[in-house]
Amino acid sequence: MLVLRLWNYLSGYVIIQIEGLALEEFINICINRNIYLWDIYKKNNTLIEAKVSIKDHRKIIKVAKITGSNIDVIKKIGYPFWFNKIKKRKMLIFGAFFSLILLITMFSFIFDIEVIGNETIPSEKIVKILNDSGLSIGSNRYFINLREIENNLLLNIQELSWVGIEISGVKLKVNVVEKTPAPLKIHKDIPSNIVAKKYGIIEKVIVKNGKAMVSEGDIVSPGDILISGHMEIEDLGISQYLHAYGEVYAKTYYESEKTVDLIKTIKEKTGEKVTRKIIKLGKIEIMLNKTNNPYSTYVIQRESKKPFKCRNIELPVEIITEEIYETIEIKKTADIEKEKEVLHRILIEELLDKIPRNLEILNSYTNFIIKNDKLKCNIIIEVIEDIGEEKIQ
Repeated sequence: MLVLRLWNYLSGYVIIQIEGLALEEFINICINRNIYLWDIYKKNNTLIEAKVSIKDHRKIIKVAKITGSNIDVIKKIGYPFWFNKIKKRKMLIFGAFFSLILLITMFSFIFDIEVIGNETIPSEKIVKILNDSGLSIGSNRYFINLREIENNLLLNIQELSWVGIEISGVKLKVNVVEKTPAPLKIHKDIPSNIVAKKYGIIEKVIVKNGKAMVSEGDIVSPGDILISGHMEIEDLGISQYLHAYGEVYAKTYYESEKTVDLIKTIKEKTGEKVTRKIIKLGKIEIMLNKTNNPYSTYVIQRESKKPFKCRNIELPVEIITEEIYETIEIKKTADIEKEKEVLHRILIEELLDKIPRNLEILNSYTNFIIKNDKLKCNIIIEVIEDIGEEKIQ
């Protein structure tokens, strides 16, 4: 049965309607003349529907004349009809073929370069060395030696400890890891002092070499000498310069503040909207329908689809649906307690990011001020830390 259906599709067939008063005679003549009809369906006494091959369709036209019947073709099915349609649309085939070649060609080139992981090294510096190495926007991916370029980056930028380059679709991603600079160490034979690197209230001084210049409770500023390497030997009446070292622990303070409005302006949708279609090629946006924004207050919602995507490879082509909703502005008074809670959480997270993890937190102080419909939050965290650093005399 499946083989027969496949044969009928390959050879082609039509679905026809036969209308007349001598339908039985019509079918009998077809049988006598070896004209194969199948899936015969009687709609009423004067109308039947059937399927017939392309070859036999020409024969039943003569039978219809004999019986005085009318034949209408409802649908043409099969490979021959599909092929005829394609032959009539040569430009469509050419366009599809050209588009396929264009897509394959576009996949071969780099359209975007992204640098990830750099904090102190400018992306422009990394991209410039890539360009000097022969890798730039427009480069053919199949003529790029990624390992060689990675090594070239490491040789030219001493601050990098690792480089990894990957190509995803038409985007080239450069992942870098910067070296952590080693703290400046002064040789132990060079005379030096321990000085304060920040403001603080002295808690404890541990002198391992040199002379303590501060004691518990003293308030110090950046640059103040905490442990001096200059020693007076009174018995001999001479001065000696040493390499001072030790630890000086002090109370220090980390502070952050933020202000928010208590009167919030909220945009509510009215239900009216206009829709725009945009095609985005790389960084260029082309408006498909020139619909102007008729609203004075509005919100825009965008939905993006990437039609040309295959596994991890994608072309820089996006179809964007942009919906512009008309809104009205409504002023509402915020819940003060909720705002306090949110502000406190945000500031605490910011401060904890600044404070080194190994420090001991002693206290935290939170202060809220409400003035002119604004809420201001100030948080101070008190910690104990070693504030000393070496400095050559």
